[in-house]
Amino acid sequence: MVITTRFELGAPVDAAWAYLLDVQKIAHCVPGASLTEVVDDKTYVGKVEVKLGPIAVSYKGRIVIESIDPAGHTVRIKAEGAETRGRGGASAMVTAQLAASEKGTSVVMDTDLAVSGVVAQFGRSGIMQEVAQRMAQRFASCVDQELKAATAAG
Repeated sequence: MVITTRFELGAPVDAAWAYLLDVQKIAHCVPGASLTEVVDDKTYVGKVEVKLGPIAVSYKGRIVIESIDPAGHTVRIKAEGAETRGRGGASAMVTAQLAASEKGTSVVMDTDLAVSGVVAQFGRSGIMQEVAQRMAQRFASCVDQELKAATAAG
């Protein structure tokens, strides 16, 4: 299932690009997520808790920055995780592209998501799309506030 999310950041594209590539700075902006280990400058271990309709599911896994295109302001990230309780899992290939906009920076994220286990049934109902959109907007709001504070301080 491919989920596309779009959001705006009130900072110039170069500032937003540098900030979004700093996984340690932005990890807490992902709702329900926490970074538990930095393996190297492209590999991170963490956990995330997501509420889908009536159930909450926790995943433990890793993300790897697979490719970075500074000229095109595009980054590809692979995320994989296993449920902490239960036998399900999730994997995602996320491509984010930044471009200059009137407000500052426009971000388009395409997420190719695959889930197994009890949460797989929510993919067909549209709940997963709705939750992904809401999480993306909360992430964007957090990053936007931090970027504004960083650019004001700097």
